[in-house]
Amino acid sequence: MTIKCKAGLFASWGLFICAAVAAPQVPILSVAVSNGDARVQWQGEGGVNYELQSSPDAFFRINSLKFFMGNGAALSEAAVLSRQTSGFWRVRAYTNSAGIGVATSGVYAGKLIHYDSNGTAVPLRAFGVDYYDAFLRYLRDTNDTTFIQGFQYLRAHDIPAARVPVAYSPNDWDLYFTNKTEFYRRLDYFISQAEQHDVGLILDCFWRVVSVGEIVNKAVTSGYLVPGTDFTPPDPLNTDINTNATYAEYKRALGRPDSGSNAFITYFTREIVTRYAGSPAIWGWEFGNEYNNGVDHPSLSGIRTCHTPVSGDMLPDTTTNLTILPEWTGPDDLTHDDVQTAKQNFANTVRSIDTWRLILSGDARPRTSAYHNWTEHKFTKDSRAQLAVMLPIDNPAPVNTVTIHFYPSQPTDTKDEVYFTDSPLTNAWMTGQYVELMDYFATNSALIGRPLVVGEWGGIGDGTTEDEKTTFNRLMQALIDSGVQLSMMWNFDSRQSAASNTWWIQTGMVSGYPASPKLYQITNDDPDLWDLEQANRTYGSW
Repeated sequence: MTIKCKAGLFASWGLFICAAVAAPQVPILSVAVSNGDARVQWQGEGGVNYELQSSPDAFFRINSLKFFMGNGAALSEAAVLSRQTSGFWRVRAYTNSAGIGVATSGVYAGKLIHYDSNGTAVPLRAFGVDYYDAFLRYLRDTNDTTFIQGFQYLRAHDIPAARVPVAYSPNDWDLYFTNKTEFYRRLDYFISQAEQHDVGLILDCFWRVVSVGEIVNKAVTSGYLVPGTDFTPPDPLNTDINTNATYAEYKRALGRPDSGSNAFITYFTREIVTRYAGSPAIWGWEFGNEYNNGVDHPSLSGIRTCHTPVSGDMLPDTTTNLTILPEWTGPDDLTHDDVQTAKQNFANTVRSIDTWRLILSGDARPRTSAYHNWTEHKFTKDSRAQLAVMLPIDNPAPVNTVTIHFYPSQPTDTKDEVYFTDSPLTNAWMTGQYVELMDYFATNSALIGRPLVVGEWGGIGDGTTEDEKTTFNRLMQALIDSGVQLSMMWNFDSRQSAASNTWWIQTGMVSGYPASPKLYQITNDDPDLWDLEQANRTYGSW
């Protein structure tokens, strides 16, 4: 959507009014000035937000912000904006949500919706991609702006959205802690490019479960968190890999509301959502990546590996220590309850600022024994009813979606995953019951009033075998037939060359790597083989 801004009648007062120029039903804004203050009134469907900025051109340098969304109903709101001696108020009206929401009532209740060019709420249908290092490459190297070419390629092939993490390892957070201004300059530019190229973003805030606790010490030394005021540190403090006392925390700290981990989740979430809640590029906010894969593991040899260090981790691996600790007393013995506490903290913080957009857990498909892992810490296969219990636990309110990641068994697997003790289903390579499994998750998500989002999916292989094409085609057909409204295919364009043939879809135009055989998953000329471009042109609505 094109946005045009112009100075209002009171430009010298520092007020700018913006409206979507192409839409006939943009909310109508009116301004009246009394006693030096401006009263902004609006009527109509769509969204309105207002921001106090340092200059009329500083689109993202926001000092304060409030965002309203009509959710399909007529808005009747008023804002009183105080005169500013320096700075400008920017008031913007949108014919759509500037993102994607979930209808809570009416014919589309429980469905993903967006606003069309007439300002009417309509169901969303979009087939997007995971773009894992789109921002990470720019975060790590300010000269690497190849994500722009990636955005151009996606839009040229009618792929409207990408799921993108803000950071991965503790080292990825270094710039944020040492030069927050530069961190946000890069993220501002990244999001502005997504806006310009009309690419919607699912922004993942805390991708790696271990990293959250690891960076608490940096948050303290940078002055962002104050121990004893913002959180209650462990007593005694943990010891880092250099045997020094540290405020860094192990994973189970996610379960303490007063932990440094949750204090940082609140701090960063409030900051990033406030900053970008008015951006039309943001479709939704995601907590992390597959946290449910690391919870409630029974204490079995080879399973209870708790902390595999990566670049920048400061805490030592606790696996050795856990061999002599009682079950579920170790600092990394993560449980569903722990993660649920952190997810709710994240979601409540998002919702206190952005009342409209999607909130996603980022979880994988639950394990076949997820319910029994949770209740008994045993690998006992779940029934259909038992596994359904886990969906609202993995996606606790106010998270308003159910997220799964859906992959088939690998062709080299000797044993397929079998779901359910009653009417079993498998995800076997080529022959798995993909539609039936997808239907199960979609149906049970709908029963709790949530839309199903498939945050990752794909066929495993180098893209050269007919078996892989068959599996990919059947997976895409399952997404279509089960009515999944939003899905993200893993993974588009990456700097990680080590896995470029197995997982990454390289275009040959973006990251300096040759085009991969898997490119047929984005676009192809075979009428009997699905691709994202064809699926969006056939079924897409965004």
